[in-house]
Amino acid sequence: MKRFIGILLSLCLILGCAGMAMAEEPIEIKIYHHMSSDTARGVATEKILAMFNEQYAGKYKAVADVNPDFPTYQEKVKAMIAANETPDIFCYTYNPNDLSRQKSGKLMDLAPYMDEEWKARFNQSDLDLLTMDGQLLSLPRAQQAAVFYYNADLLAAAGFDHFPTTWDEFFACAEALKANGVSAISLYTADDAWYATGFLTYAFASFAGAELANSGTIDCDEMVKAAEYLQKAFTYTTSDAVGANYSVASSNFMTGKTAMVIDGPWLIGSIPEDMVEKVKVGVAPSFQDGKVSSNYLVTDAQAPWAAAAQDDPAKAEAVVTLLKYLTGEEATKIYTLEGSEYQSAKLTLTDEDMANMNSAQREYFNVYSGGQESIVNVQRNLSTAANAALPSLVEGLVLGELSAADFVSQLAAENDY
Repeated sequence: MKRFIGILLSLCLILGCAGMAMAEEPIEIKIYHHMSSDTARGVATEKILAMFNEQYAGKYKAVADVNPDFPTYQEKVKAMIAANETPDIFCYTYNPNDLSRQKSGKLMDLAPYMDEEWKARFNQSDLDLLTMDGQLLSLPRAQQAAVFYYNADLLAAAGFDHFPTTWDEFFACAEALKANGVSAISLYTADDAWYATGFLTYAFASFAGAELANSGTIDCDEMVKAAEYLQKAFTYTTSDAVGANYSVASSNFMTGKTAMVIDGPWLIGSIPEDMVEKVKVGVAPSFQDGKVSSNYLVTDAQAPWAAAAQDDPAKAEAVVTLLKYLTGEEATKIYTLEGSEYQSAKLTLTDEDMANMNSAQREYFNVYSGGQESIVNVQRNLSTAANAALPSLVEGLVLGELSAADFVSQLAAENDY
């Protein structure tokens, strides 16, 4: 009898061990991105993924692969897709002139998973931008807005106690500033001429509306009108703008030589302490005709998340769960406050959170979070050839060597290559 019991116990032990060995492993989600741990947003990403793994321990496990060389990273993603090795989740820079990822047929359509709660976290214009043939093949992630910073003291001295709300008022303000010996806005033509293209995009969106402005269309009457406005704006900038680069133009704002600049959130860290309280962020001017919303924003290119198409429903659910987590309220807050990267997903901050920001950060956040439409800087949608030609074309426009129509037609011709 004792022998029988011993055999039975041994058998139970063997079967128990086998059962343990057969226990399901957590579903692994491979996430490929470029945010290295030596950057604030990289540290924030690591923290968010660790929190996800702790919350879903035993069920899901996010495993990250990081390549900080972003141009190389983007090409690697394309190669992985072509080789049927699409990462479970990855991010990239959206460009309507390069839809190879979306057209590959290898990305997950997120539309069936987009319930009302998740959908409400994003601006509809961002979702529309990333939808192709009814399929949501990417998810809004980060899109840094380039806003109008202004020196409130300089505007007040020119008779303006607020930022101009219309383009007529903008140029009236520029004229008043000029009379006071102050250049209205920082612009430059060298390198990527990014300040100039920021202004061009704001004007283009005002004339064209968000849909046309985001379509990648260049050769149109609305762009010609915007180029005329850019040409006019250069009459109110500093004398060194032609040939100047970002460093020179941003310094002109910091030293009070200009009263306005169009720039992203990274500018805030460079503002001298004695100037922080003077710097405000204004809602962009428009024609008040409904073409654009009352608070529209020109942004850098959308840098969305995307996911590989999955045959296994359980794996698909795992991937969607992580995407929801990455764009959830808590993760968005970590990215914003700790990663210094403003997200496309909406965020509500507490009074304590806001109190811990300096005044310029609060100004930026209030305008950014109130944004109703996003229009990508036209430069980010250009072909390689058009981007290379852009600085010289802007310079030709400014120097009067090109009319606004010539500027647009030549840029459009380069964009066709």
